[in-house]
Amino acid sequence: MNRSQDAALGTGHLVALATGGVIGLGVMSMPGIGIGIIGTGLWIAALVGLGFSVIALVPQLLLNSSGEYPGGQYQQLRDTVGRYVGGVGAYLLCFLVFDIAAYALSAAQLLPVPPLVARGVAILIIAVFVALHAWGARAASAVQVLLILLLAVVFGLYAGALIPHVQARYLTQDVIIGSPTVFVFACLYMTFMMNGVALVSNYAAAARAPRRTVPRAMLVSLLVVAMAYVLLCVVDAGVIPIARVANQDISVSARIAVPGNVVRAFTVGGSALALLTTLNAAIGWMVYPLHAACQDGWLPRELSGLSPRTGTPVRLLAVILVAGVVPLIVGVSTTTVSSSVTILMLVLQLALATGAYRSLARDRMLPRVGCVAAIVVDVLVIAWLLYTMNTLLIAGNALLLVVAGVGARVRGKRLTSVSNA
Repeated sequence: MNRSQDAALGTGHLVALATGGVIGLGVMSMPGIGIGIIGTGLWIAALVGLGFSVIALVPQLLLNSSGEYPGGQYQQLRDTVGRYVGGVGAYLLCFLVFDIAAYALSAAQLLPVPPLVARGVAILIIAVFVALHAWGARAASAVQVLLILLLAVVFGLYAGALIPHVQARYLTQDVIIGSPTVFVFACLYMTFMMNGVALVSNYAAAARAPRRTVPRAMLVSLLVVAMAYVLLCVVDAGVIPIARVANQDISVSARIAVPGNVVRAFTVGGSALALLTTLNAAIGWMVYPLHAACQDGWLPRELSGLSPRTGTPVRLLAVILVAGVVPLIVGVSTTTVSSSVTILMLVLQLALATGAYRSLARDRMLPRVGCVAAIVVDVLVIAWLLYTMNTLLIAGNALLLVVAGVGARVRGKRLTSVSNA
């Protein structure tokens, strides 16, 4: 997609997309789980995680500020690592469709309806958000801004109600529990929770002045997410003893100052908004790089056609819609498959860090050190995930990586033979 056809998004739109893409359903349980791991000093781990996340962003900041990549991370992989790796990356991004289905179903399941009805609602949710992207990036980002503002109001009211009840005696007890290794694990956990803002680079085709707005949006959204997490960690740990808040969602602490029916509304509303903002962002994460992959032949070139009215790849979006609803219709466990993509997105990030080092940082000391540090952080987070994941999810990630690799190898040979003919 040529950037001029849909270059409508400024920094604010991109920040909303990146922030909403990172803050998902996990925000409700993240503080309690983290406090159970490290203690009431989880906010310290969040600040360290912010530092790790900034380091991990260095390669993407370098890539996006050095050139325009309308094809997002697919094009970055293709241009900095190689065509075959770009093809693997394109196929890995295809698997995000399971994330879209999982987010929609999780949002629908918040309603008090039978499972079959919830699946129907989830299909409707996917259809609505795909239609928004078919209408144009501006429409999808405008809805994202509205949802993010509502999410900020919901969590702002939560924090505002509880801050007067924060007690120093709770925050200063059991600040760090366990060994130094546990503290490192907590820092990597918080890094993982903040990871993902770099995916906004996949919106470069729809951004105004992407070499400036995309890197700026990455940094601003990361800071917003980190500060929000620090605030939630402090509030959640400071109003009740650690024994009551550890491994519980934030509704437990909310009950200290908020009536039960309001807590239920907060839990449902906050969860729904977090899921919908992530779903909306994820569609754009897919469509722009996959459109470029269609143009290069990794996917059917027929899908790269643009609507003469909106300038969007409506055929590709239609395929994404079908691929998203099929698991819901047949009853596949979308959550399990979605979780099997987790490590793969970090592998893609690691490959991009390697590509940035090879193409941009080789002859400059500071960028070279930054890329190496980013590679170290990516490897540590992947190792942490492998340690915490069960065997089934690890096998799922491995299987999807093999499928992407074999698919890219077969298709790559065909593309080479056609170009040589």
